Amino acid sequence: MQALRRRRGPHGHRAGDPAQRLAVIGEFAARPRYQGGGSSHVNAIRVDVALDEIRARAPRAEVSYAAGFSSDKEADPAALRAQAVRAAADADVAVLFLGLFDSQESEGVDRADIELPADQLGLLDAVVAVQPRTVVVLSHGGVVRLAPVVAGPSAILDGALLGQAGGSALADVLFGIVNPSGRLTETVPERLPDAPSFTNFPGERMHVRYGEGILVGYRWYDARSIDVTFPFGHGLSYTTFAYDSLTVEAQGDTVDVRVTVRNTGERAGREIVQLYASRDRSTVVRAPQWLVGFGTVDLAPGQSGEVVVAVPRREFEHWDEELQRWLVEGGAFRVAAGASSRDIRLSDTVELHGETARYRLGADSSIGEILADPIAGPAFREVFAAMFEQFSGAEETDFAPMLDSLPFGRFVSTTGSALPAGMVDDVLARANAANGFQENRT
Repeated sequence: MQALRRRRGPHGHRAGDPAQRLAVIGEFAARPRYQGGGSSHVNAIRVDVALDEIRARAPRAEVSYAAGFSSDKEADPAALRAQAVRAAADADVAVLFLGLFDSQESEGVDRADIELPADQLGLLDAVVAVQPRTVVVLSHGGVVRLAPVVAGPSAILDGALLGQAGGSALADVLFGIVNPSGRLTETVPERLPDAPSFTNFPGERMHVRYGEGILVGYRWYDARSIDVTFPFGHGLSYTTFAYDSLTVEAQGDTVDVRVTVRNTGERAGREIVQLYASRDRSTVVRAPQWLVGFGTVDLAPGQSGEVVVAVPRREFEHWDEELQRWLVEGGAFRVAAGASSRDIRLSDTVELHGETARYRLGADSSIGEILADPIAGPAFREVFAAMFEQFSGAEETDFAPMLDSLPFGRFVSTTGSALPAGMVDDVLARANAANGFQENRT
C-alpha cells in the first residue's frame, strides 16, 4: 500500500482527519477486490470490508455509502453516479474507491490499455466538483494510468491487491492509526506509449522481441528522460524525512553504505532509504542508475537514525555476453541514496577493483580493441598511425572516435599490402594465447 499524493484541504485539514459526515463511494469499498484473477484465487475464511472497517473506526460519524458504479451490466450508471454525487455533496469528506474488476484484468488476458474505466473517471470529476476534500483509494493488480486522477482529489492511496485484511489496513491508514511507508514497485507512466515494451509487445505469431534490453522499468524512463506520473520507489508519509549524511566504503565482497536520516515532521514514521548505483564512461551499455539495495528506519519526531546496508559486490557486476559470465568493471561507481528513483538526496563514489575483460581477437574485432590489447596494440600501432596520417592529409583529423566501429578485418583487406606476410595471423595468435584463447578466428 502506498500513499501517492497528499495535500492540505480547506482550513488546513488533512485527509484522514475526524469528520462528522463521511461519504464512502465506490463498489470496491463494499465488495473488495483483494486478490488476482484466474488461478491465483483462494477461498479466504474472512475478508475485511473497507466500508465496515471505516464505520468501526468512526462510531460517532455519519458514514453514508453509494456504489457510484457497478460491475453489474444491468445497473443504471446515471442513477448510481447521481446518488454518489449527492452523498459527496452532503459530507465533510468523501472517500472514493476506484479500480479494476476481475473481468478487466485476469490471468492469461493481456489488457489493451492501462486506463481506469471511463465511467469511474467521470464519477471522480463529478465527486470532486462538489466535494474538494476527496480521497481516492485504488484497487488494481497491474499499473493504471493516473494522469487523469492526480489533479482532482486531496489524496491518493494505492491499495493495489492487499489480500483478505486489506479493508482494515486501508482504514488504519485513512484514519492515521498507521503511518504509511509503502513504496511503488513499478513506474506509473504518463501514457502507455511511454512504456519500454510498447512497440514490441504483443509481437506477432507468438514471438516477442525484448527490444528494451536491460532498460526495463524505471531504467527506461531515466535513460530517455521521460516524465512520469509517479516514479519507481515513490511513496508518501504523514511525516517528512531529511537525509543528513552518506558514507560509502568498499569492504571485500560488499560495499557498506551508511545513511543518517532525520524525522523532520510531527509524526513517528518509517523511512525506506533506496540505494542506486551508476557509472560514467563505462565500456558496456548501462542504465543511468540501478537499484542495488534499500534499508528502513523507524523514527520518532525529531529523532535521527542510521540506515546501514551491506550491498553485495555482485550488484555492481554486469553480464558479459561473449565471455558468458559476470564481472566487475573496475573503477569509480556512484552510489546515491534517495526516497525514490527520482528523489535522490545524497551521493558519493566508491572505487572497486575489477578486471579488464579480454576477448578473442579476429576479423570482427574493432581497431580500437586491437590497439587496446597489450600484445596486438604495439604490433599494429605504427601501421595504423601511418595509414591514418595519409588519409588525414594536411588537416588535423581525430580518427580515435571511429576506431571502435571500424572492423579490423575490413581494414586489413584494403591495406594488407602494407603489412608483412603472416604478421596478422602471428600477432593475433600470440595475443589470443596470452588472453587464454588457443585459436585465431581470422
